[in-house]
Amino acid sequence: MFRSTINIRLFFRFVRFVNICLCVLSGAGALFLPAFSQAQQLSPYAFDDTAVACQIQLHAVVITGTRTPKILKDVPVVTRVISSKEIEKTGALDIADVLQTEIPGVEFSRQMDGQVVMNMQGMGGSDVLFLIDGERMAGESLNNIDYERLNTDNIERVEIVRGAGSALYGSNAIGGVVNIITKEAERPWSLNVNGRYGSNNEWKTGAALGFDRKKFNSLTHISYKSVDTYTLQGTDPSSSPSIIYGGRTFNANQSLRYDFLPNFSLKLRGGFYHRERDYTETRINRYIDGTVGVVLDGNLTDKAHLRADYAFDLYDKYNFYPRAALLTKEYSNMQNKANVQLDYNFTPENILTAGAEYFNETLMSNQFDTTSDGAFRKYMAHTAVAYVQHDIQFKKQWYLVYGLRMDYNSSFRLPHLSPKVSLMYKIKPVSLRLSYAGGFRAPSLKEMYSNYDMGGMGWFIIYGDPNLKPEKSQNVMLSAEYAHKRFSLTLSGYYCHTRDKITTIYNLRQDTAFYRNVNMSHTAGFDAGFVVKLPYGFGIKLSYAYVFDRQKEGGVNVSYARPHTGVARFDYHFEKGGYGLGVSLSGRVLSSLHSVAATSSNDENGKPVYEQVHYPAYTMWKLNVNQSFMDAFSLNVGIDNLFNYKPSNYDLVSSTSPGITFYVSLSVDMDDVVDLARKKRKR
Repeated sequence: MFRSTINIRLFFRFVRFVNICLCVLSGAGALFLPAFSQAQQLSPYAFDDTAVACQIQLHAVVITGTRTPKILKDVPVVTRVISSKEIEKTGALDIADVLQTEIPGVEFSRQMDGQVVMNMQGMGGSDVLFLIDGERMAGESLNNIDYERLNTDNIERVEIVRGAGSALYGSNAIGGVVNIITKEAERPWSLNVNGRYGSNNEWKTGAALGFDRKKFNSLTHISYKSVDTYTLQGTDPSSSPSIIYGGRTFNANQSLRYDFLPNFSLKLRGGFYHRERDYTETRINRYIDGTVGVVLDGNLTDKAHLRADYAFDLYDKYNFYPRAALLTKEYSNMQNKANVQLDYNFTPENILTAGAEYFNETLMSNQFDTTSDGAFRKYMAHTAVAYVQHDIQFKKQWYLVYGLRMDYNSSFRLPHLSPKVSLMYKIKPVSLRLSYAGGFRAPSLKEMYSNYDMGGMGWFIIYGDPNLKPEKSQNVMLSAEYAHKRFSLTLSGYYCHTRDKITTIYNLRQDTAFYRNVNMSHTAGFDAGFVVKLPYGFGIKLSYAYVFDRQKEGGVNVSYARPHTGVARFDYHFEKGGYGLGVSLSGRVLSSLHSVAATSSNDENGKPVYEQVHYPAYTMWKLNVNQSFMDAFSLNVGIDNLFNYKPSNYDLVSSTSPGITFYVSLSVDMDDVVDLARKKRKR
């Protein structure tokens, strides 16, 4: 009874809090209340089509699942799309926030010295391939990429494909693919300037300049972000504090497209990334990345389409010592990729795709042995690829995609084959999908050649193994989707079996770790998603995921995947007379987790001793209120971790939020401001 009373009080306090926020942001209710009364006079089915499109994106064009453009509702591969409008609704600052808010089963945490790591339903960062416009990213820490490189301001949409994507994208796509599609200019000229301020003295400023005239399309985007160092302290007074290091991040990206023929275009892109992390008063971690890419795309004939591209990515890590003005390079990862792909359309419903690819990677790391002159060693790997895919629709209701990819890596004697088959049957308004895919992950150069003294004093050594075998997986997924007008329901189940799993094995004294192929993992799960657009501008989105993940090591399950997770979002949207109001309440619910952790001792047979570890359930909620004026100004105010949740102890699997935080952001479209001024002068 007491708990129910508390919950009711919290609920009414929350409702009251939302009303206060709306009134403050809307000029003490002068704008919002008349707008709401006007909305009530509308037909309960007078929906905003733009808002509906954001909720149910069945007609969005996607490319990740089949590597050729297709309407989402006609893709046999289960694909999830997060649009830029959805990102704006939640006020997400980085890609981790985007994925956690929109996808159940995704959890980002911090390990070791504060580096960000990901778990997606039992799959770690090394098993999920992140792409930018279809291209791989160089650089990693703790088997995860540098997620700070992924700036949400420049994202047009995010496409997520669950299950093995190795048949299309090769290694590291054993658990899924996250493809980030960047924006292009859409108007003759555009200029957006924006700024954001949040808790922990977080500042972010950015600008985007675009041109789309005749044969040229150009978009230049720059941003700068800074945040102070802060400490995470659990509710247990005896818990150890965790430090989240502050720093500064600069991002610049340029894309240029030239349509030099009616059916051909040449696209150039480049990027520069610079991040500094205030690790100590005397040492700053510095991360620098540069990318260059070129894409030739066009129709050779009415039936044949050609795409040829080249991408270069160089990611370096340094330690900078300000007092000594000393800069030392600790890590350098360079990637080169060239690809040629031909699509032949026998008919619009019968497409054959064939391609060839070359990938080269060079890695220098402080985790490698040194040469005779004391420099860290460099290692290189070459991969040659050939792939073919057939995409066919027959009898108007059946959609079939099947393909095969061959990867030949210079580190291995034999090539690896990755098959895939995806079948869809549509009975309006129901779509049934069944897919099988074989996945693989080649050992990284770090896993093969590490020779690393972590403390520099022989306390803990990590050794690689040049004889490691690739991880191999078998994936099956079955899904059903019901979509009708403003309502969508999706159910899916999957199973993944991985063998030759690469992990670290410890010696008897626990002072040395070896990379080895030892264990297998079994992952099965169930997902459910529900989206509906309600009358008067309201919308609801609910998703749930269950995962059974078994990763045996030393006879025990060492998985850190929470079995039950869910995400929810409740929206309200109103537009009238150049004024727009959007309110979004989004939340994540994560169940408790029982796992094990190795102790520092061994049993009488020399095997590691494990102890039970319990990670409690928790929930996180965010409120974001957006107001737009004359299509030129956009004001966002948000509260994250609405109920000020803090774990008893910040550890490897817990929230990384310091508690309740606030932010406010302002975005101005200068081209719309100019248009408004012109219209005013004409009156």
